[in-house]
Amino acid sequence: MEAHSSKNARPLTNMLSTSEHLRYLGSAPDEYWSGTLLRRGLAQHLAEVPDWTASGTIVEGFERGEVGWAIWRGQLSFAGRDAVLDVRFSFVLTLDEGVWRLVQVHCSMGQPNLEFSGIEHNAFSDLIDAAKTGHMTIGGEGAAVIMFTDVANSTEIANAVGDRDWAVAIGRQLDLQSSAISKYDGALVKTLGDGSMSSFGAASGAMRAAMEIQSAAAESNFEPTLKLRVGIHAGDLIRTDDDFYGTVVNKASRITGLAQPNEILVSDVARAMAGESGEFTFGEPISVALRGIEGRHTVSDLHWFA
Repeated sequence: MEAHSSKNARPLTNMLSTSEHLRYLGSAPDEYWSGTLLRRGLAQHLAEVPDWTASGTIVEGFERGEVGWAIWRGQLSFAGRDAVLDVRFSFVLTLDEGVWRLVQVHCSMGQPNLEFSGIEHNAFSDLIDAAKTGHMTIGGEGAAVIMFTDVANSTEIANAVGDRDWAVAIGRQLDLQSSAISKYDGALVKTLGDGSMSSFGAASGAMRAAMEIQSAAAESNFEPTLKLRVGIHAGDLIRTDDDFYGTVVNKASRITGLAQPNEILVSDVARAMAGESGEFTFGEPISVALRGIEGRHTVSDLHWFA
């Protein structure tokens, strides 16, 4: 954004992918550019943009394998204008010879739904309000049990069945997961495209929910058949009103990534928290390496088949 505000096209151009799949979608109807045209015309486009300053900026970034995505939100004040605009950028990045480069950019101006369509949409604001006052207040002293789920081979399945059928299948699966999570006193923190992240006050609750989720997926008669991977870890973490962060979250996600289809993997911490009541049966502990986390880590397979 600093290069953009200073109209310095060179570093911005260097950040663009050399792929002809490069795309820019702007806020104006005719702002749709791609490939070589975008790389050649960026400097001229920047020269046309009035001087601006930003405030209230929020930046989020994520990565998975060789794909990354980021969001920039803020308010822009333009020279010579009194109005302050809410602006959002979203970015898709890919690794190009070890360097993250932009392959898609989307810019939009924030506009209330009431002004745009005459209808106020409250579903998500109602959900956030409920989370702030309800199940999200769990755990003690910054501790929680984190569970991730995802669908094995989701990209291949989605390509095979098409976007519409895939959306229906994932929606149905996430509804089942949400029900099981709530049943065992958990909170659905967020959905992640083909999976979910949830939090629990007790490891036993997370494990019961995981077993029910796997059983429901295995017993489903709907097509396509979805095979799930589940990972559970516990510990201290950083919590905001509507999300969790920290090594515990990262480790739970990495454990999920190691799980096989139809498998539930739990960390040694989560297994110890569940106790030796005999309610749960585990496979032999194994030592594994987790990407981005130092050292070796012990995980066990939670048996769930009847």
